[in-house]
Amino acid sequence: MFSQSRFIGVASFNVFLLSVFSLFLVAHPAFATTRYIAQTAGTFTGGIACKGQAAITPASFNSTTLSPGDTIYICGTITGAQNQTLLNVSQSGTSGNPITIFFDSGAVLAATQWPAGGSGGAINISGANYITINGNGGTGGYTQGIIESTLTGDSGATCPGGPCTIHTDSNGIEADSSNNVTIEGLAIIDMYVTAPGVPSGGGSQCIYANEGSNSNWIITNNLFHDVSWCINFQFTSGTSTNNVISNNTIYNIDHGIAIGGAAGGATFENLNVFGNNIHDYSNWDTSGDVWHHDGIHIWGEADNGSDPILNVNIYNNKFGGCVGQNVTAHIFIEANAGSTKNVAIYNNTLIDTCNGADTDGLLTTGEDGGYQIYNNTFMGTSADTCVGTSSSPNVTFVNNVVSGCGMLQYIASGGGFASGGLHNNIYANCTTSNCFAFPGGYTASLASWQSYTNQDASPSAYVASADLNSAGVPQSGSPVIGVGANLTSLTLGSLLNGILGTLDTDINGNPRPATGAWTVGAYSTSGTGPQPPTALTGTAVVN
Repeated sequence: MFSQSRFIGVASFNVFLLSVFSLFLVAHPAFATTRYIAQTAGTFTGGIACKGQAAITPASFNSTTLSPGDTIYICGTITGAQNQTLLNVSQSGTSGNPITIFFDSGAVLAATQWPAGGSGGAINISGANYITINGNGGTGGYTQGIIESTLTGDSGATCPGGPCTIHTDSNGIEADSSNNVTIEGLAIIDMYVTAPGVPSGGGSQCIYANEGSNSNWIITNNLFHDVSWCINFQFTSGTSTNNVISNNTIYNIDHGIAIGGAAGGATFENLNVFGNNIHDYSNWDTSGDVWHHDGIHIWGEADNGSDPILNVNIYNNKFGGCVGQNVTAHIFIEANAGSTKNVAIYNNTLIDTCNGADTDGLLTTGEDGGYQIYNNTFMGTSADTCVGTSSSPNVTFVNNVVSGCGMLQYIASGGGFASGGLHNNIYANCTTSNCFAFPGGYTASLASWQSYTNQDASPSAYVASADLNSAGVPQSGSPVIGVGANLTSLTLGSLLNGILGTLDTDINGNPRPATGAWTVGAYSTSGTGPQPPTALTGTAVVN
């Protein structure tokens, strides 16, 4: 017979084993599975990761229950049916164990037309969390993965599959109410190809996230082109936070990045947009000005303050190309009844190469105040307003170069600058007599502008030419060199969610001096060597 003490010892040992087993179950999810998807089932020939592997069809995949840590490879070209989602992911990964979809080398998802916003797209991950979609971005010997629509566009336009015969919208990825999502190294292209003067595919999108909240997203190193609204976040409830959109190439678009409060009672906060190359909107022009083009467009619902937008940092981006006749701005932040707060815009180049009629601005804001605008390069044409902070009060505008526009600065009633917040700017090559606009008048005189604002004194200056090349890089002897305020104290202060520290370096990552004068504009050095390319495709490193 067991003694009582021995019985207690055995019982305790069993509890110990159960505890260890329980910890094992918590720490280790179900064994992860690697799957391969191809047009037809069986042994796959070609590619790199998929070569020689047993593949399943998309239909089989869609009936499979996924587990955290699962890896899925897309193999070869898979053609979907018109207006049908090809891949549905309804299960979630976990922190540290995402469900990952890799595009094998040369993998393509193609259809004549994919379902548009709200209907699924080529890949639908709506409601799923901890999902990674990796196009491999041409690294490690891989050819970048592609999602494309082959026949979607205007009559008279040429699509990848021939003349565009389907005149409705397509979407690449839909992700409503999804959190902890990474989309990297992927090409989403030709969701809607336009014909001059008649674009009608205003609902086509690369990535569409609507309904509820969408937090902890990373969209990086992708290639997007020929689409209406490329990256479209519509926050409708709760709080969407900690989203990053970086190092993407986006062109031939009506909107590059759209962040909108589709309903009151929601909050969007802690957004960082950097390193993107966003250019060329004119292919979406119409004679009736149906669309308004924007590189980045941010707004709240009904301008009633019911959906705050907080802590937005837009930096190190290159906006350019032909912006078109129907443009609002490269960066357009609408009025939101004062609830858009803590917005920093710095180290960007905002350039327009086309002198068309009916253009608007390179930077346009509404009535919300407190924008902090540092070390940007604005280069426009006679039809452009370079900077229109409109009715925004308490704006800080320091170390910017503003050149070539018909109107260099525009402020309206209620707008203005923070005390001590307007200085060390270089203005150049104004093409009209309305260079500076403020309530009560227009002037070509910097002295009149300085008198009105009671700021922007020397070393701010108006010069005949800023001596910049077409990319906005100051040339040797440029008047922007060495006349900027040293803003090291700002960067050390870690303002605006700690992101402004990147102002210590310029748009290309070159360090700015810790002491002494800075160069005005996005570049800290003169253009004495080869200039950076302006239209790179996306790349990503496979983990």
